[in-house]
Amino acid sequence: MGLRLPLVRYRKDEERPDSITDVTAVGAEAFGELLGMEPEQLADVYPLTREHAERVRQLTGITLDLETYDYFLEPEAD
Repeated sequence: MGLRLPLVRYRKDEERPDSITDVTAVGAEAFGELLGMEPEQLADVYPLTREHAERVRQLTGITLDLETYDYFLEPEAD
């Protein structure tokens, strides 16, 4: 069983995702390092903040627009 890594974007104050980008190819190791945990511990929903924004851009090419959206890494077993 593997781990799928969707990066989910929500417009501020909305509950439905605006977009979902699969960033699994980046790897659990990179996101574990970004979030300060072992990759095998990725099992929750993790908000991505200003402190994560530059590294997320480096890893994925996605620029986080934190004024308009909230972003979360939402790992799921596949």
